Amino acid sequence: MKVMFVCLGNICRSPAAQAVLEMRLEQRGLSDQIEVESSGIDSYHVGQLSDSRMRRAAKRYDVDIYHHSRQFKRQDLKEYDLILAMDRDNYSDIMRMTDDETQRRAVKMFRDFDPEGSGDVPDPYYGGVHGFDNVMVMLLRTCDIIIDSIL
Repeated sequence: MKVMFVCLGNICRSPAAQAVLEMRLEQRGLSDQIEVESSGIDSYHVGQLSDSRMRRAAKRYDVDIYHHSRQFKRQDLKEYDLILAMDRDNYSDIMRMTDDETQRRAVKMFRDFDPEGSGDVPDPYYGGVHGFDNVMVMLLRTCDIIIDSIL
């Protein structure tokens, strides 16, 4: 099983989601069953480390992010079994890349799995520290549910 998280620039939300899911998989002894990656719709930050504010927020929750940004590619629709968009704009951008119904069914909103509600994972990039912590709390409460839905 291959899971891809997608946000705009792949430096905040999606690499944090990747790190949280990988951590939860390791804690549950399932790392060998699910491969995890993240990417961004745009190429603004390709090759860069995740935003330092996101890395600091993740560290406060005992999560380490070791990711270099990459851009989402049309080929990813063929290679990943579950693609989780962080917001409606990301979701729409991904859906415009394919007419293949099997690929389209693999694309979901991340918060469709969130026990506290659906909608967007807010982009913390232009906000303060609280926004990064808010994202981490959403990711932490949701990733186990994603694992349970896959297995």
